Amino acid sequence: MLTAGHVMRQNVFVLHPNSDVLDAVDKLLQRGFSGAPVVEDGRIVGIFSERDGLAAIASAHYEGEPPGTVAQHMRREFAVVASVTDLYEVAAQFRASPIRRMPVVDHAGVLQGIISRGDVLDALRRLYAHREKSNYERLQEHMNMLQ
Repeated sequence: MLTAGHVMRQNVFVLHPNSDVLDAVDKLLQRGFSGAPVVEDGRIVGIFSERDGLAAIASAHYEGEPPGTVAQHMRREFAVVASVTDLYEVAAQFRASPIRRMPVVDHAGVLQGIISRGDVLDALRRLYAHREKSNYERLQEHMNMLQ
């Protein structure tokens, strides 16, 4: 059985709660990322996205105030998946939600990696290509050989 732990990317770009919003946005833009997990002492405490940065900077500009820290603007409610979660369950979570990436955590909430819709799609495509063919597919192949 293929799990999130088999497919996840272990080298994860993270932000820290006390990071300045402008610095965090610069890092996201430089890397071409739409968001990143926010980690404190190895545990994921939030998600900071382009949307969060946009709201923080626009509001700060309008109010004439500094945009603050990542902790002030990050989302504290977010989906995660365990590394032992079956890949089909991960696919179902992606189908039910517009999110494109999910942090992979252990039982203590320590960040282990990150998994994307594309990672799951690629793994399922490869699994499908190497599956045992159905009776119908075998029959079609046999019929094609007779022609």
